[in-house]
Amino acid sequence: MKKSNKIIIGIITTIILIIVAFATYEAITWNKEYYISEKNLEIPIFLYHDIVENKEQIEYDYMQTDKETFEKQIKGLLKLGYKIISYEDLVKYKNGEIPIKKHTCLVDFDDGYEGNYKIALDIIKKYNIPVSIYVIDNCVGKEGYMNWEQIKELDETGLVTINTHGKEHYNFDQKETNEAVQDVEYAHSQIEEHLGKKQIKVFTYPCGLTKEETRRELENAGFIQNLTDNKINKSKELNLYGLHRCYALEDNIWKMMLKVKYRSIRYD
Repeated sequence: MKKSNKIIIGIITTIILIIVAFATYEAITWNKEYYISEKNLEIPIFLYHDIVENKEQIEYDYMQTDKETFEKQIKGLLKLGYKIISYEDLVKYKNGEIPIKKHTCLVDFDDGYEGNYKIALDIIKKYNIPVSIYVIDNCVGKEGYMNWEQIKELDETGLVTINTHGKEHYNFDQKETNEAVQDVEYAHSQIEEHLGKKQIKVFTYPCGLTKEETRRELENAGFIQNLTDNKINKSKELNLYGLHRCYALEDNIWKMMLKVKYRSIRYD
């Protein structure tokens, strides 16, 4: 056998052994739990907006997901061994109080569309998963959006946490900081007035847009803050005042996983 052929065979054998070793390690540790100091985990937050009955009703593919696809995505995450957690769990993890599974994620809905109540709720209950919904105060009760009675019913399930998406849906990178902070605090107070005192305060920036001064002031006011930039959260850099979220859209579960891995590497 030629020396060059032996080298090629050696390289291929080494690659196969590395792949087998990696796959074996993944299988052994797939369901293991880790504290934040123990391992640098990927923690995606999957973002949705409105859930509609079928694909024919989709007008904006970046804002709407059909019912069947949404259920397949949730079912797929659970079948792959993902644990869907709440923001309360994420805070405890950040503080070193609890471990989380190697494969953990969160699920968000922005804007407070009526489809969250009429369609998504049945799936949330069916799979017994915690989700967070971010309502825009001046949209509550308007056509296409949930009213406070529906929001309260969601809150009372114990699975849905209602948080604020602001008093109005404007770009926070163009808003004067004091006014922006006042609007967020007002919107959060309206949620507490209707639903009772919240354990933690979470705010999501419309379109993910903000500026450093506003983020700093909202952090001082005690608000956990969400961006929307398609990046993946990592344990070692987990910043509760600038959490990353990624769109789930109409992707199948394998495409979702490939995007998580790609974004994790790209933005590392």
